[in-house]
Amino acid sequence: MENFKTRRSVIQFEDVSFEYPGAETESIHHISLDVKEGEFLVLTGGSGCGKTTLTRLINGLAEQFYEGTLKGRVTLLGRSISEYPLYEIGKKVGSIFQDPKSQFFASTTEDEIAFGCENYGVPYEELDGRVSSAIKRINGDMLRGKEIYPMSSGEKQKIAVASVNAVDPEIYVFDEPSANLDMYSVEALKNLMGGLKAEGHTIIIAEHRLYYLTDLADRFLYMENGSIKEEWMAGELLSIPEEKRRAIGIRAADLHHIEVDIPPTKEKDMTMEVKDLAFSYRKHPVFHDISFRAYAGDLIAIVGHNGIGKTTLSNILCGMQKEKEGQVIYNGTKVSKGKRKNFAYFVMQNTDCQLFGDSVEEELLLNGKGSTQEQRDDLLKLYGLFEWKERHPATLSGGQKQRLALAVSDWIDTPVLILDEPTSGLDFKNMMRISEHLKALAQKGKTILIITHDYEFAAMTCNRVLHFVDEGHVETFPLQENLSRLYSCLMCQ
Repeated sequence: MENFKTRRSVIQFEDVSFEYPGAETESIHHISLDVKEGEFLVLTGGSGCGKTTLTRLINGLAEQFYEGTLKGRVTLLGRSISEYPLYEIGKKVGSIFQDPKSQFFASTTEDEIAFGCENYGVPYEELDGRVSSAIKRINGDMLRGKEIYPMSSGEKQKIAVASVNAVDPEIYVFDEPSANLDMYSVEALKNLMGGLKAEGHTIIIAEHRLYYLTDLADRFLYMENGSIKEEWMAGELLSIPEEKRRAIGIRAADLHHIEVDIPPTKEKDMTMEVKDLAFSYRKHPVFHDISFRAYAGDLIAIVGHNGIGKTTLSNILCGMQKEKEGQVIYNGTKVSKGKRKNFAYFVMQNTDCQLFGDSVEEELLLNGKGSTQEQRDDLLKLYGLFEWKERHPATLSGGQKQRLALAVSDWIDTPVLILDEPTSGLDFKNMMRISEHLKALAQKGKTILIITHDYEFAAMTCNRVLHFVDEGHVETFPLQENLSRLYSCLMCQ
């Protein structure tokens, strides 16, 4: 930090508090912070600690878009943030959100990258050069002219960065940018950020996953209950004892040195067998000749690159899609598509697609007729949802929605449970909560398959790996003594 002390301040918080309408407490309170030109700052801490609110105060969304009461003073480039019109802040502070599609306005890549410049009146003769430069910045020549909707999460993230880069702000704000990315895409994101830092941009990131930032960040700020509790340099973060790291609830800073407790692999009763499965989409083969077995108590991590068919396989196992060829066998009997829902339940990555009730409790009532009030309350307490049982599912956080979908799956109680990226955007404590729940279910004999790119979660939860090597080849291996193999599988996606 010594190099930064003599640099100009670009963002200053002076005893800042912010409270959203209807909230019982302030989201952040009494924050004082000085961010220097060219600094790379990481905000971390549990869900709801105030990270996102702090970024919203930097990019002007808090108070000007999200209503609330601001106390204290936030200064941007020497001027009070309250004096700026929102459009002017956007020229100086570029924002990339956790879900990049929430900030897209066009259907194709180059139109999206040009959109911000067009709104700021960039001359037409200059526009093409800016778009081309932004595409070059993200190594995105292969993405030119493409439709955005079918793209992978990593590709969408690149387009979001390019859209901001075309406007050329001095400051970049990222809100949990790695939440929906596989490890290969996280590495690409890291390289993008490294380039921005080398150009002298100031970068502020709110993030749970820290391992990819230790080589980039100048400071890490740990937030809790709306306040900054601790500050670390990268070396200090890496030296935090494991016991303290888990106690304060932050993700691992070094994936090669995490304590794991891998459940034993035991070939008990075979719950499910897949034989020579094949699937095509609009005459294009997705996969073929896929065969594997799963046993009672298995916790299987399903890994492989984007688009290879992991989610499609899960849809077939649950009866939501029909295979072109092959067999799905449950408990020794071949089961048709229409009857598979009685054997396997799928918790989707976007849980909004499967939550239909007007309250958390009603979600259980829709799926568990004849239950007693005591049974419903006990289940909601088990998943940490009891105090929100009257809340509409749409108002829950991502982690809470994930736990509600898991509670419903527990209620339905099929022999097989399948989850698609259950830890997207989760902090350490909620990740561990889901891990412990899943291990407890496996102990009772449930077979669990988890599509994941989260090495930390898979290493702490699963006992076997199903790796899609290519469209016609899967391999399975026990996780015990094979952690490095899992890491390689995830990095090669």
